[in-house]
Amino acid sequence: MNIAITTDGESLDSPVSEKFERCLYMLIVNMNDLSITAINKDQLIGTALEESLALKVLEYDCEAIITGNINQTAFNILADAYVTRYFGAGHSAKDALELSEKQLLKLIKEDCTSHHQ
Repeated sequence: MNIAITTDGESLDSPVSEKFERCLYMLIVNMNDLSITAINKDQLIGTALEESLALKVLEYDCEAIITGNINQTAFNILADAYVTRYFGAGHSAKDALELSEKQLLKLIKEDCTSHHQ
């Protein structure tokens, strides 16, 4: 099982990004052996970065993502693919991962634009 984490660095000690599309890296963590694939946001090609990031989560067959606020485009891609979305901003990637395993992270049930309308 893979879990994606948007971070401001390339290790599990890095903080979880405040906003999905503003992350510097996306870490793909294989929960079976805890191996990590770090994807540098700058390596993603395409005009809509949030869309490219969301599709990367699907490409790696992640069951969940730990991130900060998600905009509507990325939220819809992830929600439509039944990817569980956890709010982990304010924690290191490692701590957020542990909190998600204990089901102590808040689920992201709507995109960050929904409650501003």
